[in-house]
Amino acid sequence: MQHYKGEIMKNALRALYKRIGFHSSALIGVIVILSVVMQIRAPYFLTRLNFEILLMGFVLEAIMAIGMTLVIISGGIDLSVSSVLPFSAILVGLLVKAGISIPLSIVITLMVALTIGLANATLKTVLDVHPFIATLAMMLTIRGLAIAISGGTNISGFPPEFALFGQGYLFGVPIPLLLFIVLALVIGVLLKHHKFFQQIYFVGYDSRAARVSGINVTLINFFVFGLSALLAGLAGVVAASQYGTAHNSFAIGAELKVITAVVIGGTNIVRGGEGNMLGTVLGVLFMAIIFNAFAMSGIDTYWQEIVNGVMLLLAIFMVEVLRKKQNGLTLG
Repeated sequence: MQHYKGEIMKNALRALYKRIGFHSSALIGVIVILSVVMQIRAPYFLTRLNFEILLMGFVLEAIMAIGMTLVIISGGIDLSVSSVLPFSAILVGLLVKAGISIPLSIVITLMVALTIGLANATLKTVLDVHPFIATLAMMLTIRGLAIAISGGTNISGFPPEFALFGQGYLFGVPIPLLLFIVLALVIGVLLKHHKFFQQIYFVGYDSRAARVSGINVTLINFFVFGLSALLAGLAGVVAASQYGTAHNSFAIGAELKVITAVVIGGTNIVRGGEGNMLGTVLGVLFMAIIFNAFAMSGIDTYWQEIVNGVMLLLAIFMVEVLRKKQNGLTLG
């Protein structure tokens, strides 16, 4: 009987591996082990309330991670998301306070955020500036602009209806979390099955070969950087609504958390051309659990930043190790 159960477990693990890949399977295992350890240390860890707190504490980074996944798969990087978020929070707050309707304020803010992403793409494709330099410069510029338009002060006093976007519930699920789930599901399916989205992999793997084969590399770059900034703008709107205030200090260092979650999920930041949305979702969940564990353990925030940097280095290392391991299993 015990042998029979063991065979069932092995077959289930093989089926899981074939369906979602070695990296995601391994990451699920790590998340399960980490959750069990935390549950032993804190019996309320696996409660619905704590998981809601856990996920909502990382939901802004989670939304931005969706766009960052596509950017890194395409062979790029976007450091400007951590500035687009506070800038968008301040902008939507000022528009709402000026008496502009909430839907129109959100639309205007998202269009401005999209424009920032298109500017990043222009620097990369037209002026041939490396995306690290281009988005770093944009990050500093937009952060300064956020300070300028806000005067360095908190923007608050929003109408009560605006709070529903970041604090409301739909079908018993917080609206920001529901936004992330829907966006990750839709873009994940498109990334796996739609021809245009699959071209992002070819661009990341070898942009010159992709261009020769007829893929519009410029369009791909404009799309992924535009989407990344658009989702960072959406995260900014959510932040302003969720906290009831907007300030230029929002999301400082968030770009590293976003990149770390994406890389932990298996997206190859070294080469590009590899990654998927399931991995990113798992990476986001892993990071959310880690930071929730820090909060529950009372660990100083400075140590959290150190661990975040170490995890990014380890994630890059593990992606390479697991990729070679997976290739070895495939060849075997």
